[in-house]
Amino acid sequence: MLRQQGVLAIGAVLGLFIILHLGFPPEAHGPRTTGTTMLGGIAFLLMTSSVILSTRLAILEDLFGGLDRMYQVHRVAGTFTALFALVHFFGVPKELPEGVDPVANALVPSSPLGMLGLIFLIIGLFVALNRKIRYSRWRPTHKIMAVVYVLIIGHFMTAPGIFFERFSASGVMLILAAVVGVLSLGYSLFGMNHRTAIPFTIEAVNALERATEVVLKPVGDMIDFKPGQFAFVEVQGKGWSEPHPFTISSAPGEDRLRFTMKVLGDWTRKVREELQPGRDVMVRGPYGRFDAAKVAGKKQIWVAGGIGLTPFLSKLRAMQPGDDRQIHLVYAAREEQDAIFLDELKSRAAELGNITLIPLFSEDGDFARVDNMKENLPDPLSSYEYFMCGPKPMIDGLMTDLKKEGVSRRAIHTEAFEFR
Repeated sequence: MLRQQGVLAIGAVLGLFIILHLGFPPEAHGPRTTGTTMLGGIAFLLMTSSVILSTRLAILEDLFGGLDRMYQVHRVAGTFTALFALVHFFGVPKELPEGVDPVANALVPSSPLGMLGLIFLIIGLFVALNRKIRYSRWRPTHKIMAVVYVLIIGHFMTAPGIFFERFSASGVMLILAAVVGVLSLGYSLFGMNHRTAIPFTIEAVNALERATEVVLKPVGDMIDFKPGQFAFVEVQGKGWSEPHPFTISSAPGEDRLRFTMKVLGDWTRKVREELQPGRDVMVRGPYGRFDAAKVAGKKQIWVAGGIGLTPFLSKLRAMQPGDDRQIHLVYAAREEQDAIFLDELKSRAAELGNITLIPLFSEDGDFARVDNMKENLPDPLSSYEYFMCGPKPMIDGLMTDLKKEGVSRRAIHTEAFEFR
């Protein structure tokens, strides 16, 4: 669930900027100039927020509720950046006021830099939001945003004083934001991957029904993670350059790291058909705050749809007998042969004693529905905490119906496993 602290922090920064900009505007500013430059400043601060979120720092995960939620905010902030930038571009005066020295207040290079930045921003946003573009092509083109950010900084730093007063309260705030943003951008591009990368070698590639389990052996130290977290996997070598996020399906404490990947596209198909033991892999993480162990409620419903089982698989493998939670695990798949690790789930449920396993197969007419939960659960729906991971339509439908039944949004925990 998205935590409000991070969103409120961004809102507080924007609010402070608006107060400073409107409260202490340059003397030569008219209402139109003040308003449109304020929108430009808001756009830049939103873009800076997106750049900072791209650092994937753990403290930001705590503020926003996980890396998946950070990327949601990242997308929204990017969209509003473009909207505010467009209004700023078309609304800001294109000519200098009468009586202003044109040499001392030249619009070059500020104006061309701003126009280029806006053009690349719109192109980059279109690429970022277009899901038809393959991930392998989307990822390198998305880096154009780094160029856009530098262009925008150049735009307002070279703007004439009639439009941007560097030593005004709001101007100093934008300059400070630019410093933080550039440092964050440099870390994201050149420092983050080196700092967080942990080397592994592939020990086994196990073909499952419609999925592939990749078993990794650590070269040095084992990655330290919690059940339900995920990591970025980057296979080394030609043709394997881009990292992909996957939930860790092994339990903490195991001497091997396991990822279970559903065959969804070219990359996961290539993993199944071509990946061989012995190849080097870099793992970056862990990330995510999908943690059922921290919840105060002892009665929990886990809903897994298809490959959405993986975070729960890690939790079950890590769970010890004597756990005082009462957990109902609803595992929805198309048919029984698609239900990966079903035998292991049955065995673990019997061993642990506090797990009620409910397999549902759509080909048999059984679906994960709230009305079925209401009829078959021993207690009212509002008395449970819900953890759900699976196809977005299924999760959205369940959330809507649970809210109608009076379940608090705070009691519903989902993993928004989308990064573009």
